[in-house]
Amino acid sequence: MSKKTKIRQSSGSGTYRERADGKIEYRVSYGYDISGKLIRKSFYGKTEIECRFKKKEYEKQNAVPIEKVYTVAEWAQRWLLCYKKSKAKGKKKCGARMYKQYEDIVNNCITPNIGRFKLTAVKPAHIVELMDKYVEKSDSYVKKIMMTVRGIFETAIDNDLCSKNPARNVKVAGVKGKEKEIFTLEEIAIIVKYCLTERSNISDAMITLLNTGLRREELLGLMWCDIDFPKNTISICRTVVMEISVKAIKEETKSEESERKIPMLPITREILISRQHTSEFVFPNINGDYQNPEAFSRAYKRLINRINRLTGANVRQLPPHCCRHTFATYLSAHKIDIKIIQALLGHADIKMTSRYTHNSLDGMKNALQGFDYFDELQENFVPHLLPQPYDTK
Repeated sequence: MSKKTKIRQSSGSGTYRERADGKIEYRVSYGYDISGKLIRKSFYGKTEIECRFKKKEYEKQNAVPIEKVYTVAEWAQRWLLCYKKSKAKGKKKCGARMYKQYEDIVNNCITPNIGRFKLTAVKPAHIVELMDKYVEKSDSYVKKIMMTVRGIFETAIDNDLCSKNPARNVKVAGVKGKEKEIFTLEEIAIIVKYCLTERSNISDAMITLLNTGLRREELLGLMWCDIDFPKNTISICRTVVMEISVKAIKEETKSEESERKIPMLPITREILISRQHTSEFVFPNINGDYQNPEAFSRAYKRLINRINRLTGANVRQLPPHCCRHTFATYLSAHKIDIKIIQALLGHADIKMTSRYTHNSLDGMKNALQGFDYFDELQENFVPHLLPQPYDTK
């Protein structure tokens, strides 16, 4: 530390002072109280880094007053906390994976480019310049950036921090993302025939993915208490995710719409009803615990390699999420209403869907009666290869 007693930080983030006892004092302003008095807080340490760490820890426990917020970067952090992470009134804003995406966009795209500007100073041209830097990214990624920017400014307007949303009329287009591949009916026939013969944990899981459209994380979070055989339904109410390379189970789904109850197709019911209950989880790991999503994907890849090696087939190595796209595509091909598909998949889009009565469980069951891309497969394979079901009474 130099002999200067104060070093002013950029963007008004505070000042440092070397005390007589050799410690560093980091003094930060946090706006004004209701009487107009300036709110200041000091953090002490042997180094500037230690002081900043203490400041960060303090702000985790004591949110910066909204009155202090005036830059895009400051409000973006508050937006993440209040509008994407908060569980006000018991309702979660978004799942852990989606929150991480928002956080990455704020920290890596928005803050480095327009974070230093006051909310009131940002113009549409600034937003255009920001989006131009990511024009080569996929269409999906560009849309997420724009959605985040608009959300930040709309909520700032709601809190009287600015009067206009500079991103409202900005139109951008990213690179058209590669269309998701799906398994062909021929590939599905090969997969199902082999999996019904093998009847392993991973093969049963793959058939379930193809017949439910579940996300990998939702499948791994399934417990037997979620399966209602008498009513022929599956409840999706938790996920297994990776957090800094460590698996974790979440008693929540990707979004509120993702928490749902769906009917089982016949082959799904037969697969599940004939499985041994060795754990509280439907598709556990070897120790009876919930599976690591990455380990599941490796087992899934080995399954497809095994299918091709032992059958001489050439099934493409598509990731687990493509089973979800396959399910949705064939639902659509069988003229199933898009609102029913949305409800089955648990998508948050199509805001008006919840108002339609045929989105009820009975409505989904009725719609699925006309759908079965395994019709011929079940007729030829299922009766011969599935073991006798357990008595579920």
